[in-house]
Amino acid sequence: MAKSSLLLLILITLFIILQAVFASHSFSYPLSVKNRRIVEENTGKPVKLRCANWPTHLSVMLAEGLNKQTLSNIVTNISSFGLNCVRLTWATFMFTRHSNQTILQTLDALKLEETKLGIMKYNNDFLNMTHPQAYAFVVNQLFSANIMVVADNHVSKAKWCCNYNDSNGFFGDSHFDPDEWVQGHILAAQLFKNLPNVVAVSLRNEIHGPNQNAADWFRYMRQAALAIHQENPNLLMIFSGFDFASDLRFLKETPLNVEPKNKVVFETHHYPYWNPTWDHEPINTMCAAVKSDLEKKDGFILSDDHYDSPLYFGEFGMDFTARIPSDETWLTCMLTFLAERDIDWCWWGLHGSYYFREGIVDHDEGCGLFNFYWNGSNYPQFPQRFQLLINTLQDPSSKAPYSHILYHPQSGLCVKADQNYNQIKLGDCKKASGWNQEGDKIKLNGDHCLKSLGKEGDPAVVSSDCSSGDLSSSWKFISDSGLHLQDNIGLCLDKDRNSSILVTNKCICVRDHVGCLDNPQRQWFQLLEYSLFQPGVGIEELKLNLMRILLGVAVQLLVQLGSLLGGMSREGALLSSRDDTWVCAAVDSSEFGLGREKALMSWE
Repeated sequence: MAKSSLLLLILITLFIILQAVFASHSFSYPLSVKNRRIVEENTGKPVKLRCANWPTHLSVMLAEGLNKQTLSNIVTNISSFGLNCVRLTWATFMFTRHSNQTILQTLDALKLEETKLGIMKYNNDFLNMTHPQAYAFVVNQLFSANIMVVADNHVSKAKWCCNYNDSNGFFGDSHFDPDEWVQGHILAAQLFKNLPNVVAVSLRNEIHGPNQNAADWFRYMRQAALAIHQENPNLLMIFSGFDFASDLRFLKETPLNVEPKNKVVFETHHYPYWNPTWDHEPINTMCAAVKSDLEKKDGFILSDDHYDSPLYFGEFGMDFTARIPSDETWLTCMLTFLAERDIDWCWWGLHGSYYFREGIVDHDEGCGLFNFYWNGSNYPQFPQRFQLLINTLQDPSSKAPYSHILYHPQSGLCVKADQNYNQIKLGDCKKASGWNQEGDKIKLNGDHCLKSLGKEGDPAVVSSDCSSGDLSSSWKFISDSGLHLQDNIGLCLDKDRNSSILVTNKCICVRDHVGCLDNPQRQWFQLLEYSLFQPGVGIEELKLNLMRILLGVAVQLLVQLGSLLGGMSREGALLSSRDDTWVCAAVDSSEFGLGREKALMSWE
């Protein structure tokens, strides 16, 4: 029995290791700020918020969609978009005026009979919950799926946001009493004490209206931040600026000076309709202007010596159902900004519908990742377009050497050379090649160079000749956007129209004269630094491989242990693969006092 005891000890050790590997998929709360990154406070490990907005701030004051699908189905499917977070909105009055009101009472007051029947069908338990109870229940369900929450104070009076003169936009407006707002934050912070996956609170969404001024902004934001931190010191505090969260420039003259500084994050928003001339101006020029404006108004935070704070892109989105070409153009431009700065982000929105919005029952949401019925995607391309942005690319505190990937923002894919260096093409960013720029050379692994064959339509190749005299391997980034990669004879790197292969072609609109309105974005490439993201094998793949090895060893030990304890049936141990679903079924375990039940462990 000594041998069986040893095997059992080894087996227990393996399962402890496996548990640790599983746990590494989770986040360690609370979060903090270091080197302009959001990090786990206890470990210093960078955490990139990749979120979608889930409204709870409209008149029903309940997370949207619970009349269409069960909460568990909605939450389970959030991660399919590559998200680890939701920005769950709330209205001040939900805590200060309606905290004892049930969902049923609100639905009846609004005469939303069909909505009530839908919630009764899919999520009946919610009807008798108060609004704060319902909010907490949703947060707990998100916790079970390892999804973080940014609790966003969206409005005071529960309603759609925002119109410039809606009396809900700035301190002192008829629906925005500062004292009641602070009290609402205190009550919310108390609720969030027992909800550890609420990692941040956004103090106010989209400040707007004719009464905006810096003096009141500083006065009341500091007052609320102090109250929030005293009530719940774990929370990150997110601050947005003027003009619908698009302008933080007033912070250049007067620093915020909120303590502790390692809990301060700043926020910006952007939408395509804020720059309606995408169809009428050269796209390279438009993108350069939009990014310059973002940098001037909000992006400066990332380099201002007064702050060690990250910038959180709290809202951006486009209408998937309208399929407006200029919106796709805008999105590609935004992806270049987010990728270059490695910014935390939040899509508007998660939801495909509203219970009641602006007088319309069952209002649709074209920007939603979920479709109208919440049972599929409005934008199946989303996981591919955002595949690089779900990764943390850079860690300023990392001692790992920086390298680069060549990113194609229009597709969301990255550039990879095949094993024989015969061609380069676009593919999954996890399998991208590592590139570096040395002078006018774009080098692969330090010993091969990107090379042009010098003719339109010919494939770009990789060559071992990286000598300074080889002009065919000379490249430079050009155009107003700075995203065209041009060879020595004036051709640009381009995605082939009919495949993923990269070719060289005549550069599109690089001089950006007014008459050139063609879309050049298939020729846009970015050379992006990374220190944490590892092309070739992603970290999740490494974890999966480790778990496969450990599970395999565990099964062999189980077989031997079963033999020593009296044998096992041929179905007693099984290790199988089903589309990345791994199952380990253990021995018939009556010898361990477990009756005739079989121990079973699974991971998906």
